Amino acid sequence: MPSSLGSYRRIILIGLILVGSQAYGQHEIDYPEDHHMFHVHKNDSIHTVKDFFMKGRAHGHIRSYTMATIHEGSLKDYWTSAIGGALRYETAEWNGVSLGVKGIFTYEAFGMDLTEADEQIGKTAKWEQELYDVLRPGEYRDLDRLEELFVRYSIGDSDIRIGKVDINKGPLLMRRDGRMKPFVYRGAWARIKEFEERDIFLGYIDGVSPRGMTEWFSLEDAIGILNNGYQPDGTPAEYHEHSGMEWIGVVGYEHEVSEGLELNLWNYYFHRNMDIIWIQTDWEKNGWQAGLQYVHQMSMPSIGRAEYTNRYMQDGEQADVLSLRLGYAPEGSSWEFSTAYLHAFDNGRFLFPRELGREAFYVSHPRFWIDGFGNTDVYMAQLAYESKKDEHGVFEMKARLSRLDAPSADDTRFNKYAVPSTYQVMLFPKYAFHKSLKGVEMGLLYIWKIDRQEDRPLAERFYRTDFHHLNLVLNIDF
Repeated sequence: MPSSLGSYRRIILIGLILVGSQAYGQHEIDYPEDHHMFHVHKNDSIHTVKDFFMKGRAHGHIRSYTMATIHEGSLKDYWTSAIGGALRYETAEWNGVSLGVKGIFTYEAFGMDLTEADEQIGKTAKWEQELYDVLRPGEYRDLDRLEELFVRYSIGDSDIRIGKVDINKGPLLMRRDGRMKPFVYRGAWARIKEFEERDIFLGYIDGVSPRGMTEWFSLEDAIGILNNGYQPDGTPAEYHEHSGMEWIGVVGYEHEVSEGLELNLWNYYFHRNMDIIWIQTDWEKNGWQAGLQYVHQMSMPSIGRAEYTNRYMQDGEQADVLSLRLGYAPEGSSWEFSTAYLHAFDNGRFLFPRELGREAFYVSHPRFWIDGFGNTDVYMAQLAYESKKDEHGVFEMKARLSRLDAPSADDTRFNKYAVPSTYQVMLFPKYAFHKSLKGVEMGLLYIWKIDRQEDRPLAERFYRTDFHHLNLVLNIDF
């Protein structure tokens, strides 16, 4: 296509997206926090089954999400606009017991055919398809999911939920819902809050419904369901349905050591596969902020029983990652500046199944994750602004520049998915309304990813570099 026509095509596409945002709104990338997650409605007047259900609480949201990826050059552009919602209900607490359920649905509002392949490389839309169901390309209607179904037992401020649960706690098993549906998990999750300034978390996970999908899976069926990447020796990995992982055990400890100083310790044991130890401390005083994250990962001996290509992590493989953060927010100011650095050491690749979530390093953010990297450096600088709260609402803005120094794409010892070294620009303004529009939040996420190598083949640039990515979202929380 001639360059002039390509420019017109992009102008028209951006115009359509902006029209869509006016018709269906915008949104911040994450759903507002569910304030009922650990706070059940306790009522001493619960005496009958009718009271048990009638005095429960409901919570939900309506969401519209318009997304587009505009590739520089001749690669195909994609866009779509989805709309949906969710409704969550939890009974009142009776003798320490409550029940909860949540359903979620998604429809296509309007957009293009996301299954239409690029004529040059034969690939189709990636992130836009994740607004619906990546396992059912072309299906845009009535995409429903039973997202939560659990029984909760509470003792004082502590509780345990058993069933299908929204965890969203710790550095790994997080909601990460930058689509229409977040990551949710099946198993048991407990919070022990019996010690002053300390929380203990215990988890047992044996199933997941990944972001961008509507079905529930066992861990072995979920892990590797999409992209398996490469083994360290360069052979394509084939661990889907071969990992042997049946469950994940989690222990978390959060301690407010003193005013402004927090310590978080987390351990994740992935049955037959690996163990991850996450240590994090954050400090804040007089506007200054500092943080340190250290992560150690090691494989389990039992992983060596599988064939080489079928292993999620190789026998004897390990990884170490160190990340530092420094920030300053002048007292009374609406501005904050922060910078962060991450180094993945050259003793292995940090691995975390993408079907289970995304990691929470200081440098992690949308379309920029550390999974699959070793011998890697990441640099990040961010400027944030939050307006003074008034009767009309609150405006927030984040501007971030990140640099990824990754091993070469063919060095699969330290680059599992052959990801190129890039710069990434992120702009993220959002607005939360007050007064009559309380509960409405609008946001725009813009990402520009820039290749640090010239003349990269088209197939290696598709959804990886040299593109502009737009997300316009409206969320109504009630």
